[in-house]
Amino acid sequence: MAVEFHRSNPKRARENRNSRTKITTFAVILIWLVLIVQYGNIMIPGTPAAARSSAPLFERGPILDRRGRILAIQTNLDTITAWRPHVRDLNETARILGDILDQDHRLIAERLVASPGFVTIERTITPSQSRRIRAELKQGNLRGIHLQPDLGRSYPEGETAAAVIGYSGVDNVGLAGIEYMFSEHLLPPGLAADQQGSSMGNQVFLTLDLAIQTAADDLGKRLLSDHQADAVMILVAEAKTGALLAMSSQPSFNPNTFHSYSREARKNPAISRIYEPGSVFKVYSMASFLELGGITPESRFDASRAYSTRDGGFRITDIASYGMIGPREVIQYSSNVGAAFASEAVEEGPFYTMLSAFGFGSPTRVELNGEERGLLAPPDRWSGRSKPTLAIGQEVGVTALQMVTAATPLANEGILLRPRIVDRIVSPSGEVIQRFGRDPIRQVLSPATVDLMLSYMESATSPGGTARRIRLEGVSVAAKTGTAEVFDPRQGGYSDTHFLASTLALVPARDPQLIVYLVIDHPRGEYLGGRIAAPAVGELLNFLAPYYGIPRENDTPLDHSGRIVIRPNPLPEVRDTMPDLSGLPLRSVLPLLGRDDLVVTIDGSGYVVGQRPPPGTPLGEGAEITLELE
Repeated sequence: MAVEFHRSNPKRARENRNSRTKITTFAVILIWLVLIVQYGNIMIPGTPAAARSSAPLFERGPILDRRGRILAIQTNLDTITAWRPHVRDLNETARILGDILDQDHRLIAERLVASPGFVTIERTITPSQSRRIRAELKQGNLRGIHLQPDLGRSYPEGETAAAVIGYSGVDNVGLAGIEYMFSEHLLPPGLAADQQGSSMGNQVFLTLDLAIQTAADDLGKRLLSDHQADAVMILVAEAKTGALLAMSSQPSFNPNTFHSYSREARKNPAISRIYEPGSVFKVYSMASFLELGGITPESRFDASRAYSTRDGGFRITDIASYGMIGPREVIQYSSNVGAAFASEAVEEGPFYTMLSAFGFGSPTRVELNGEERGLLAPPDRWSGRSKPTLAIGQEVGVTALQMVTAATPLANEGILLRPRIVDRIVSPSGEVIQRFGRDPIRQVLSPATVDLMLSYMESATSPGGTARRIRLEGVSVAAKTGTAEVFDPRQGGYSDTHFLASTLALVPARDPQLIVYLVIDHPRGEYLGGRIAAPAVGELLNFLAPYYGIPRENDTPLDHSGRIVIRPNPLPEVRDTMPDLSGLPLRSVLPLLGRDDLVVTIDGSGYVVGQRPPPGTPLGEGAEITLELE
């Protein structure tokens, strides 16, 4: 076999190798440059791609009242961001943004100057603000400014129950109230607030009734104004279950703009404000004396004179001379002297044990953050005046919720109930995951003592009683009023001008269904609980009795067929043609989200101010509808 050899060209071979090397090197460099740029865009904060990163897709579950009315819901809003190197005219950009956001443009300019790269200008702006910014961007006036889709939290009822609901901050993180305490339920299972996801959290139904809460809020605002008070607290609870129907505190705050309020203004005073309750506390001290056997319904106390401690160094007086009175009159007339004499019938230890059994000095363990335990010193720290002063509601620090909780034995044959603010947790598919029911804690009073105390409190609403200004026609009321002096540490004693006017009421008196407690902190002018708090409680009860279904004695029973007619939904029919939805509230358009034949997006909260497509537009299967709310 012959083999033929050819002589190669060395110069040409070298040229081919050099060419291939150059091409390979260029390709490698190009690939590395692309990878570096992409990595920087994705991972390095302050780059345009980082600024345009999409918001998490998970949906935080809603918070609703006991009847399903929405108190908190997730919305899709825009966040304004800036990429500083692309901002041409810093001052003009800040001026335009300041005008749209109603902010000081100098502060916006300072933020832009302080950041050499990416900066967030404002989180979750309103749809109208988004429209104005898009118009400016279209005209080329906001170079370097971007609108980034973001998740927001909307509170359709504004200030209503704000201290209970709480609020969530950036990245949908719950910061207070139910938003904080039940954040793990409101977020999708296994999903942290800073992770990407695409599922929906559970629904949290509260025990609150929006109608009752609103009535309490409206009354509280009026009392705050009429009496120029520092604060007003109103609590309404189901007597048989401990479920809170209203927890109102005025002044309140708007959780939609919670960052505009101080930390103190965002607290829930019903669980965080500690105060001496005054004469309302006689309900619990006198019940303790009866339960311990120190006094009986036949006991008598000389209320014609002042009470003095054995050393004569401390005196307790009444506003009038009541003569020889028993336990009933102590409650009916709110006699400080009678309560002080009654305290001598029991020892310090058992008295302390009874007050502790009512829950004083301990947190109620309600499902809210920020609860204080109150103040109740042990007997070894009591002085010679402690027993009589405790009997009239001094030397003890309580919260409004503790006062309501301590009243639950009067409606449950002596059993103390834990207060509840959450009714149930429901999955996105409608399955009840957890239900919170009646939670008995311990037996505090005997049924016999309960009957005595309710009858004594009922006498307080009769003519001559301190709670007589509670007027609820046809329904018996058990009540106790209070006017507490407030200790002033600056002068080392009780203030001559700062008082707490309050009233506790249970209705009906002999089989309580509701507990109402109202406190007016530092009213100017008239300050007696029987004069300003009791009438206000009566006004609220006149709303609550028919709303809750408490019958009046003169009510005429009516037969009902059992057929219930539901009022038509105010939402116009959405079928072949797009209707005009402008002006409708959020709650009215929410049913559209359940339509399988439409793709509906709701931006913002409040009322519909814009819609796409416009009214009259033909709609087909899968039509996309966007509603802008403010």
